[in-house]
Amino acid sequence: MRKLVLLGTLLALAACKPSGSKRLEGHWKGIRAEGVDPSAQANATAFALSTEIIAQGNQIAVQTQAGRSGPATYVVDKEEGATLVIHTDQAATETFTFTEKADQMTWHVDQTQTIVFRRVP
Repeated sequence: MRKLVLLGTLLALAACKPSGSKRLEGHWKGIRAEGVDPSAQANATAFALSTEIIAQGNQIAVQTQAGRSGPATYVVDKEEGATLVIHTDQAATETFTFTEKADQMTWHVDQTQTIVFRRVP
């Protein structure tokens, strides 16, 4: 009987675990930078092209020229329309928007600068 109660508790806890966003799930590769000063466009484009995001469940990792960040746990703060707002266990809040087909997404780095990604099949 105790084992059944323990199993039931474990299953209930697993069901409560945030699953992340289905739209963010997968491997994304940067394709361009937007909203940067024209004098910095070449460097921003190079950075965007070297940037990848890998999201699996409620884990997200970012890889850049400098290396790959360890996976961070994220929580969905808001998901409405094309917009997804998350925050990680490292306290960063990030905003993404998705195209209608969900094959491209835009990471809003700040108010004006973005990186556009394409889903890697």
